[in-house]
Amino acid sequence: MRITKTFLLVSVIFILALAVRLISAHYVDVGSDEMIYQLIPWNIISAERLSTVEQAPVYFYLTDLGYKVAGGLTPVTGRLPSIFFGAAAVVLVFLISRQLFEQRTAALISALLFALSGFAIRYNQEMDMTAYFLVLLSMLFLVQFLKEDKDWKLYTGAIFLALAVLAKPIVLLFVPAYAAVWLAAGYRKQGLLYRDGEKKVVVGKKSAKMALIALLICVLVAAPVLVYNYSLYTEKGFTDYYFTVLAGIGNGGVYQGQEPAPWTFSTFRGVLESLGSSLLRLDALLFICGLLGMMFAFRTPKKIPGVYGVYLLALSTIFLLLYLAGKMGSSTHYVWLPLVLSVFAGFGLMKAYEYWLRKYWPQVRWQYVVAAVVVLAAINAVVVLYNLTSLPEQSIAMTLRDYSEDNIPANAIIILDPRIYRGIFAWAFHDRHYLEGTYFPELVKGLEQPGPKQTIPLYYIECGPGTNCGWKPEDFQRIYSFGEELSEVFHQQAEKVGEIKAIDTFYIYQGSMAIPEGMLEAIDRTHMHWYTPVGWKYPELAVDTYTPQTAFDKMLNSLALVILYLDVLLAVASLIVVFVLLWQKPG
Repeated sequence: MRITKTFLLVSVIFILALAVRLISAHYVDVGSDEMIYQLIPWNIISAERLSTVEQAPVYFYLTDLGYKVAGGLTPVTGRLPSIFFGAAAVVLVFLISRQLFEQRTAALISALLFALSGFAIRYNQEMDMTAYFLVLLSMLFLVQFLKEDKDWKLYTGAIFLALAVLAKPIVLLFVPAYAAVWLAAGYRKQGLLYRDGEKKVVVGKKSAKMALIALLICVLVAAPVLVYNYSLYTEKGFTDYYFTVLAGIGNGGVYQGQEPAPWTFSTFRGVLESLGSSLLRLDALLFICGLLGMMFAFRTPKKIPGVYGVYLLALSTIFLLLYLAGKMGSSTHYVWLPLVLSVFAGFGLMKAYEYWLRKYWPQVRWQYVVAAVVVLAAINAVVVLYNLTSLPEQSIAMTLRDYSEDNIPANAIIILDPRIYRGIFAWAFHDRHYLEGTYFPELVKGLEQPGPKQTIPLYYIECGPGTNCGWKPEDFQRIYSFGEELSEVFHQQAEKVGEIKAIDTFYIYQGSMAIPEGMLEAIDRTHMHWYTPVGWKYPELAVDTYTPQTAFDKMLNSLALVILYLDVLLAVASLIVVFVLLWQKPG
């Protein structure tokens, strides 16, 4: 099969999307949540963990693969899954848009608009984009199944849906949309539920069997997380964060203080207003064209070839917003919105031209409209990227990391003022011998141990006055007094050698310390963040470490690990699958 013009055009759009997302990843600050999602994966493959208290094992393994290929943890390498899956999503947007509306040009416009989406470029971090790519691929197969009635497409869709859950459990919110659309699609024929000749609603045996097989496939793909939680509960009496907090399984005391925020209407309204404002500010063209596309699609649904895909995308968005917007406003969770809007955007632009522009301004040709859209989208993307270039200068974590790499020897002990948020220094000094200031008294006691000692450089990083250094005000006040006392010690015993200014100000003090053998290991064993040892150097310290005891449990754990490796392999293969689908479809 020869390379088609469509394949080449979509491939160029993919490369463009990849480039802008790489640029964005270089500049965007690493937020407090993202620090967790970048630290947990570091060396997780060597630790052979089935999952973690934070779930998302497929995403964490993909991220660690990125670290191994690219040579360590940086803002860019920690975002490699989001970068590649976000870029490959333009191929999916093209495929599903063409599947729904059977309009090649409209699908190309949709792909380009997502490639240059300001919102997607700005918030293409964390695991959301990876999960949304996988779930959108799953939806593509489901739509094809409903149209072509090929069983294997349903089962393939089930595989990618389960993989999406293992990348980010948030996509479980889409499951009701899947169920509703499948029920609706089969109601007038022999589906899961349908009317028979006597107009009675009955259960279709074939469809029920297919649904059961699809469910079993999902369970098999998700086996690593299920086995992990079974083993953890059996040995320690608790489960991961989601099973414990959301499903109420196991002792919830482990996550005390980490309970999810309650759903409130005021939060819901505020998040919707904020999302609308962000989309208009970062993606006005996409927002308008996407809404127009939805309007035209729902205005004449019987004329839409892939109408069930339209319903699936709409319902998934509704369920996501109804639940999530009432609880949290983190923008990375809502990159699903530009994805869905993009699918409709090309169709909306084309219909707007047919209904209005061509009617009232016949001198305006379609080619001019497309050219104008391309130019406007490109200008918007350039403006968004330009505004990102100033972010690293204000980033606490990134400025501390840059300073340490340029000015602090690799063998030095780095003492951190406890008034600095621990997630910041855990990320910035993840591969250094750092010590949170609250442990400093224990370090001093350890210096009294007899035996040979070595003198090594010592650095103290102090939180400057008038700032909270990443903490919430109430948490900052809780440790303020101890931080002041510790800083006074280093004011007297070390020399001030530097100052770092970001959003907050930091003072750097330098000295030296004679430490006994084994002290560096004792320091490194304090490196914990979000229930997890940093770098998995000491995996036994993780709160969720368990040891299978029986032969059955050991076999189950080994089998689940093999399945996890296959899951990760399938996730990587999905990037190739979308190009194969693009290649196979005549363009």
